[in-house]
Amino acid sequence: MLLWIGFAILTAAVVAALVEPLRRKDAPPLDAAAADIAVYRDQLAEIEAERARGLFTEEEARGARVEVARRLIGRAEAGVDSAAQEASNAGRPVPSKTVLRIAAGLIPLASVGLYLAFGAPNLPGRPLAARHAGPLDQASVAELVAKVETRLREHPEDGQGWDVIAPVYLRLGRYADAAHAFSQASRILGETAGRLAGFGEASLLASGGIVSEEVRRASERILALEPGRIEARLWLALAKEQDGDLKGAAADLSELLASAAPGAPWREAVTARIERLNRRPGGEAGPPAAPSEADGPSADDAARLARMSPPERARFIDRMVAGLADRLKREGNDLGGWLRLVRAYKVLGRDRDATAALAEARRHFDGDTRSLAELDALAQSLGLGS
Repeated sequence: MLLWIGFAILTAAVVAALVEPLRRKDAPPLDAAAADIAVYRDQLAEIEAERARGLFTEEEARGARVEVARRLIGRAEAGVDSAAQEASNAGRPVPSKTVLRIAAGLIPLASVGLYLAFGAPNLPGRPLAARHAGPLDQASVAELVAKVETRLREHPEDGQGWDVIAPVYLRLGRYADAAHAFSQASRILGETAGRLAGFGEASLLASGGIVSEEVRRASERILALEPGRIEARLWLALAKEQDGDLKGAAADLSELLASAAPGAPWREAVTARIERLNRRPGGEAGPPAAPSEADGPSADDAARLARMSPPERARFIDRMVAGLADRLKREGNDLGGWLRLVRAYKVLGRDRDATAALAEARRHFDGDTRSLAELDALAQSLGLGS
């Protein structure tokens, strides 16, 4: 209560300082006309000085003087009228000192009275820890997440906590945290198709669409638990495409499409993907072609990669990416190749190259609305702009 009384006194002092000039009778009135006239006279002096320095010709100086003189005469005539108005106002009564001080005191006192009548001055403060300890039905999403995170820091083996927070992380766009939470829930509570699918989706979103070995293994375990799970079959087909096995990816997608219900919402997207795979070099029907550096590593290459030292692996990957980039310079209508190249550059930390490849791909597909939409979606997911 003492704090509020102090605030009231401070407010009264401020109000008194603001109204003090209103009661003064001896304060000279502001002569706006005289100030304007002085400005115009200074302008005339400046015009003469600039003419003397050669900045103005005699004709230009004469025209400027005439304009300023016209304004000066007009303002002098207006000053006569304003002076008469001020003289008439001078006789008006000025509020007394006592009235002004009473008004200055009543304003804050009235504010305090209204607050005491309708406010809640005795309501205690609520620190963050106290708010987290409040009823769950009154907590925000951020507070609920903070509660679970605090619990998991203290009890990291709480599988139920990981299972609860994982889909929340996914909806909030915290994809890396969601993948970790799904992984922990599966480790502690056991693998289910739902947890593995959540891990796969979060991992793909976190990596910009790259199917890692962990996602590949998760997809295989999903199909072992639920053979008809659509997303797992799509991820495995995408993994084949990223590995350069275009025919295998197209075959898997065709098999998935054949078993789909007529009204499946993803039929159109899968059909378009198959068409693109079949248009790409190595994707058409016929005998299998040996994978090249332009298309990605073969199964043997993948096995060798696992045995390579980090420097050797880096050189091998750089060679594969360079081969893909060279092929796209010759065959620029390969949308899947461009998508793969941009992702590869991003994973390698070569953001400038990724941005340049994205711009080049857009140039090749100028006017192709569907292809440009895929490129824009990829750019947004990788943080390369829209």
